[in-house]
Amino acid sequence: MIHTKITPEYKDCQFVNEFVRRLPIFFGNEGTLLYGKRNTIKSFLVDGLQLPFQRLVVKKFRKPNLLQRFAYSFFCDSKAMRAFNNAAELRTRMINTPQEIAYIEEYQNRLLKTSYVITAFTDGQPIRDFFMIPEGFNKKVAEEFARFVVELHEKGILHHDLNSTNVLYHQTEQGNYFSVIDINRMKIKSSGSLLTSKECFENLTRFTGSMDLFEYVLHYYIGYRKWDRCMINEAIRIKIEHDRRWACRKAFFNKLKKISHV
Repeated sequence: MIHTKITPEYKDCQFVNEFVRRLPIFFGNEGTLLYGKRNTIKSFLVDGLQLPFQRLVVKKFRKPNLLQRFAYSFFCDSKAMRAFNNAAELRTRMINTPQEIAYIEEYQNRLLKTSYVITAFTDGQPIRDFFMIPEGFNKKVAEEFARFVVELHEKGILHHDLNSTNVLYHQTEQGNYFSVIDINRMKIKSSGSLLTSKECFENLTRFTGSMDLFEYVLHYYIGYRKWDRCMINEAIRIKIEHDRRWACRKAFFNKLKKISHV
């Protein structure tokens, strides 16, 4: 069984409907591979059509384990559905993200087998390109990034994978702006609800492992929010603890890999 949903804007578009219908059949053999590790991401050309984009991006989520298949089938939304719904909600809050086009869920024996989310293509550069450079991080982009994260948090949005590859920087003649991708893991509070400073600081820890860059962005973040400067020490403490836990987890899994290869 296959369940699909197309965004209302393209629900009557013949090309989109046909693309969604046939995607599970041709996905493995067609398209340009953009990423192929944990999940598979491909782009597909849209030729000769009166659509506001030339390429579609499809993310196929890796096959969930049996427990996850049961959970996604009966108790919680699939990753594809969450990515689709989060994109729509972000755009209502005036946060840039590739437009959601559709999502597909494939079921086998009533359990979710795999899922896809389809979006318009975006050509921004990951902020990593501006932060991990030999001459040091780009201070202008870092300051603008701090303001962008403030905007996310003030609008009640916590991107739970706010790393330097999931935030894109767009440079245009009309001005520069940011957008976010990989948005299936996200917390969006109801309008008017405030995030705590702890939630904000914990969320901010994820974009870099460089303390120099983190402190630079943190300085501007707290300034833009007009918070007391003494909060910098609390944010740094949270960052250090986050990085310590991350290093411990990484060491643990590396040890498991070595044991499994013995």
